[in-house]
Amino acid sequence: MSKVTKPRGFNDLNPHDFEHKSNLLNEIKDILNSYFFREIETPIVEKKDLFIRSVGKETDIVNKEMFSFQDRKGEDLVLRPEGTAGCLRFAIDSGLIDSAPIRLSYAGPMFRYERPQKGRSRQFFQVSAETYGIRGFEADLELLMMANEIFERFELSNISLNINSLGDVASQKKYASELKNYLSEFSENLDDDSLKRLDTNPLRILDSKNEETQKVIKKGPKISAYLSQKSIDTYEHIKEGLDDLGISYEENEKLVRGLDYYNDLVFEWTSSDLGSQDTFCGGGRYDRLSKQLGGRDCPAAGFSIGLDRLALIAQTKDLNLSSSVQIILTHESLVSNGLELSKNLRKDIKNIRVLFSGYQSSLKKQLKKADKNNIDFAVIIGPEEMKTGSFSLKKLNEDQDQLTLEYDQLLKELRNE
Repeated sequence: MSKVTKPRGFNDLNPHDFEHKSNLLNEIKDILNSYFFREIETPIVEKKDLFIRSVGKETDIVNKEMFSFQDRKGEDLVLRPEGTAGCLRFAIDSGLIDSAPIRLSYAGPMFRYERPQKGRSRQFFQVSAETYGIRGFEADLELLMMANEIFERFELSNISLNINSLGDVASQKKYASELKNYLSEFSENLDDDSLKRLDTNPLRILDSKNEETQKVIKKGPKISAYLSQKSIDTYEHIKEGLDDLGISYEENEKLVRGLDYYNDLVFEWTSSDLGSQDTFCGGGRYDRLSKQLGGRDCPAAGFSIGLDRLALIAQTKDLNLSSSVQIILTHESLVSNGLELSKNLRKDIKNIRVLFSGYQSSLKKQLKKADKNNIDFAVIIGPEEMKTGSFSLKKLNEDQDQLTLEYDQLLKELRNE
């Protein structure tokens, strides 16, 4: 009988990779919490209409990339392809948006039917932050500062922040009309996808990867020439703020993001270490989305970090600074004593990891195995220790003699006090 394998485009995580991603996620959540972001959870299944109304009916995500199905009553459902629309849907559904300004965060898997390659899977994990009810540029600037703090925490190198302003709705309409008129004159030089977007969303042609299309775009009208004075002022305030905060950035007028709901600021962090799929964080402002989803007028901005891609460039280092201990028994009659010690250590030392593997015959083999598993300490319990009410401690990552300690002394050693 043939073995069952995972579906194409979906990945398993081994214990090492899972721990690495979990450490990254916990660090990010700590920073989000320090900025007063409150974590929520939304379903991975949403109504298809949510993304038609938010992401855009003519986008690749809706037309090509969603995992769609019908329930038993014939309602069109999808596995969520992104999290922003679901988070805002929750805020509207729950009435939480009426108490804006609010800051929400969430983390979880997203799903898109894309061609699998390095850094791109059909199931991918995002951690996101969204702000509702703050119309000024200060919300955008704080989001950029917070994201930058996250990446500084992980000491990332070879990364760059790209920013652009798409302007307000009126600016976008005016520019889209001019861009369409210009590109129509060069239709024979455009790729097939760009030709389709010419009538539905000309702005999306700007980020085409086709070389011939890019040659045409390079000589075309620039969005900066069509921004309203308000959008210009907002963009200038953001750039001045980034300069004041010492955050480097590059302006990229072709940056539009792949979603229809953005206005004014859009941004992406990219890494040259990721190859062609180089974006690992993206976001921007989406002030009109609330009304599109049936809510009240509410300014909004946010970003998402692709945790899978971040894990590829964040160096694998142990962000969990807790000690690891293996309890080693020298006699099978001491199993209960070993279990009792493991319970007490977990209770008395925060975040400690205690491995109890029962009685095994060879002390030497147990110590060797603990060292191979990168255990920090071995606590040995034998008949002699039971007589004296003490414990033998071996520091496996240091060349030191074994210590004989009472329980309070053992705690101090394990806490490094």
